[in-house]
Amino acid sequence: MNLIEVFEAFGVKAKDNTPKLEPTLENIVGQIYLHSTERAGPWIAGGMGRQIVLGEKKFNDIDVWFRDKFQFEEVYNRLSDQFGYNMYEKFSSDNAQTYQIGDHNVQLILRKWYPSLDAVFADFDFTCCQVAVNDDLTAYGPGVEDAKNYALKLNRFDERAFLARYAKYVGYGYVMNPDEFIQIIENNTMNYEFDGSTLGY
Repeated sequence: MNLIEVFEAFGVKAKDNTPKLEPTLENIVGQIYLHSTERAGPWIAGGMGRQIVLGEKKFNDIDVWFRDKFQFEEVYNRLSDQFGYNMYEKFSSDNAQTYQIGDHNVQLILRKWYPSLDAVFADFDFTCCQVAVNDDLTAYGPGVEDAKNYALKLNRFDERAFLARYAKYVGYGYVMNPDEFIQIIENNTMNYEFDGSTLGY
């Protein structure tokens, strides 16, 4: 008698964790956007959009932003149901739940809910991150030109994460106007502790 038969003998039906879909990028994005609209969400935005603009084919994360908890749970359940044992949790925090699905990292953002894609864009620290991804893997948004031109411009100052995030994007080849950088440094309080939790989206 195997473990599933043992559970069933006690009236507990084991969940079928057999994958229904291959864990390809197209299938993952398709499940995230199933029955959705740009107005209602959810939205894939941030680093993946920026990387698409640059013509990159491999993405650090697929960051998904939600309107509310119900939408978050709906997407999680759909991904879990469709990808089965090809999906496992890598990391969980107050900021996000990160899953490995096949070869792809999917980060479900839960630190805050957003009424619109514009609200997601407004929450990004740098303008080059203000790029969303369509279900056909094309990118759009107000940050496209800055992403393409490696221009690092401040959208919203985040005291907790600015220096770590600045260093991260300089490492990607982005350049901030020196006068803007000096003005930010001189006029704001900084967090000088570098740790993974400040790197964010």
